Amino acid sequence: MAKSEIVSGLDIGSSQTVVVLGRRNEETGEILVLGGGRAPCRGLKGGVVVNIPESKLAISKAVEEAEEQGHSTAQNLLVAIRGSHIETFNHRGAINISRTDREITGEDVDQVVVNAKAIQLSSDREILHTVPQDFSVDKQAGVEDPVGMEGSHLSVDVHIAVASSNHVSNVVKAINLSGFTCEDLIYGTFAVGDSVISEEEKDLGVGLIDLGGQSTNLALYVDGSVRYTKELPIGGELITRDISYGLKTSFTQAQILKEKYGLASVQMISADEMIDYLAVDGHTQKQTSTHALVQIIQSRVEEIFELIHQELLKSNYAEMIPGGIVLTGGCSKLPGIDKLAESLFGVNVHVGYPLDVEGPKEIVQDPVFATAIGLLKYRHMGEWSGNNRKSGQGGLFRKMKDWMNEFL
Repeated sequence: MAKSEIVSGLDIGSSQTVVVLGRRNEETGEILVLGGGRAPCRGLKGGVVVNIPESKLAISKAVEEAEEQGHSTAQNLLVAIRGSHIETFNHRGAINISRTDREITGEDVDQVVVNAKAIQLSSDREILHTVPQDFSVDKQAGVEDPVGMEGSHLSVDVHIAVASSNHVSNVVKAINLSGFTCEDLIYGTFAVGDSVISEEEKDLGVGLIDLGGQSTNLALYVDGSVRYTKELPIGGELITRDISYGLKTSFTQAQILKEKYGLASVQMISADEMIDYLAVDGHTQKQTSTHALVQIIQSRVEEIFELIHQELLKSNYAEMIPGGIVLTGGCSKLPGIDKLAESLFGVNVHVGYPLDVEGPKEIVQDPVFATAIGLLKYRHMGEWSGNNRKSGQGGLFRKMKDWMNEFL
């Protein structure tokens, strides 16, 4: 791999903060991961910063761990942003080509994308991304790159992500207070999609389910482009809380039980053994069976998948993903969760790991790091990002970054 500058990806989630350092080959797009770090995060709730000092602490700890492992220094951070404040939808823009030669240029493509971004937003909202899905030339759809073609009418269908300016500024503030600069903000769903889903899968039609701690992201790719994204306020912490309530133990003890003995289905139990654990007071010894623990887990996982299935049906793309579903995120590490999902969704399901990536196995083969790795190779960053597209208007984030650069 040709040596290039170090790239740093920060996935700041509601349950934990994850950082990956790596080198990106600009010609091939391949990534060499140098190091990774993670730290519990109590500063966010549902993807929204609710405590800046706690968020700052989590970012600092995760970066420090990644730097130590990678023997490198984190530079400007590419940051994954999530949360219920992010809205996504499809939109269309169009222009007429009135020049005599009618040859479509790169400037025309820029302009038609800008037109597609011409939507009414309240003063506290800003466009995070505008991702082209399909171009049409003289009503001929399915054009991937119209530059050089001749036509009188150019249109584009795009997928737009809109975020709360206040929530964006709070994320940037927490990062700056940690001593780092936010190079760009990227919708986490787009980043992880580029990380674990191949181009062939996107062309065929595939679904992505990113199972996080407090939220789950659903993304559907059809004909090579993202067509639908949705964030649901459900995640792995619901499973942990059910264990805590059901076994009358602490959340921390419930998390340990889930990670050490958890399975997605009671059908996977080979022997029903007794498990020792501490009650909620931290002193009283208690026991439960493997079957009882897994029954709690399976019930909640089935409920989570049922809510996702309902959202999948509402998207109108449920019959357009013959490539099946890819699971990723921390909760996808639960043994057997792919098989349970397969039986519930009725399509092929597998756990997705970052593609075309080299590095320590404990990072590149751990779905927890998938989004952060995706940031290092994000194809649209600097190309169709709402912040960086030179023909578009900069958002509040860009203004804040410029102001911070002047201040520093």
